Amino acid sequence: MIIAGNIIAHMLLVDSKEIADQVSCQLPSIEKPTSEIKGAGILGSIDMPITGQVNSMTFSINSRSINAGSAELAKPGIQNIELRFVQDVMQNDGSMIPASSKVFITGVNKKYDPGKIENQTTMDGSIEFEVLRYRQIIDGKETLLIDKLNNIFKINGIDYMEKVRAAL
Repeated sequence: MIIAGNIIAHMLLVDSKEIADQVSCQLPSIEKPTSEIKGAGILGSIDMPITGQVNSMTFSINSRSINAGSAELAKPGIQNIELRFVQDVMQNDGSMIPASSKVFITGVNKKYDPGKIENQTTMDGSIEFEVLRYRQIIDGKETLLIDKLNNIFKINGIDYMEKVRAAL
């Protein structure tokens, strides 16, 4: 049994430039649209997820303060985001090892909130992106890839949209 622990450190890069003063990132929630199925042979109705479809996904960055790097995130157009993080992982023998993960996001800025100006506090701003492509790497292995523009929905090496693309 492996038990994941706390995040030890993280780094955010956008278009290969490190973004300073960011304090946390909220990864996108992956929600599938559904359609109600009912009729003969079904007891009641079923709210069935639609194969390979994903609702809007939002990636959020919470920042301590505005700076030249974070202001750059407000620009229009596609931006390439890389989030690197290391977390403690307890192994079967009780030892702790640092495990590395990376998340790659291609998205467009949809909200830039620089925060508030108040004495003796941080500005606490936030930046949101609409996610077009989401790729997750854990310890060097791709575990998730959703590419909305290319009809790819891959989990642990299995592309669940491969047959759909082939049929088209």
